[in-house]
Amino acid sequence: TKACLVTVGSTKFEALTDFLDENGRDFLGELKKRGINKLFFQVGKTKRFPQKLPKLCHETKIAFECFEFTKKFRQILPTCSLVISHAGAGSISETLSFKIPLLVVINETLMDNHQEELAQAMAKEKYLYYSKVPKVLEVLSKCEFSSLKPYPPPDATTFANFLDRDLGFT
Repeated sequence: TKACLVTVGSTKFEALTDFLDENGRDFLGELKKRGINKLFFQVGKTKRFPQKLPKLCHETKIAFECFEFTKKFRQILPTCSLVISHAGAGSISETLSFKIPLLVVINETLMDNHQEELAQAMAKEKYLYYSKVPKVLEVLSKCEFSSLKPYPPPDATTFANFLDRDLGFT
């Protein structure tokens, strides 16, 4: 089984849910091209669930599971071959820590859009791809996930060196 997780985190990001639902046939076609046969869809705190995707998934023989923001996210994430996520720092770092290909979608309705700055910086370093909602399928179709660099694991010595050097703990 190759699975894709779509996650909006704990926030409301109905624009992404609605866009993928309205363009479900094209979205599922892109997933099929990548060998994906299971779709997990996490909708956050909203009560807006995809309406068309469940039926389209059934027709295209892609298993479908939709859920609200829960601890289940941490169980599902390591089983995925692809993640399409909002641009929250937590979701990005967790996904990259598992070395899972990641397409980040910017939530343009947020004030002071730090998400976009983070996504651009991470994409510039070749750790992920990013898009805005209207272009997500176009960007997905062009993603060469094998060209991304693995995100480096945290280095505890960096912090220890900082403490030693800057705070005089030597």
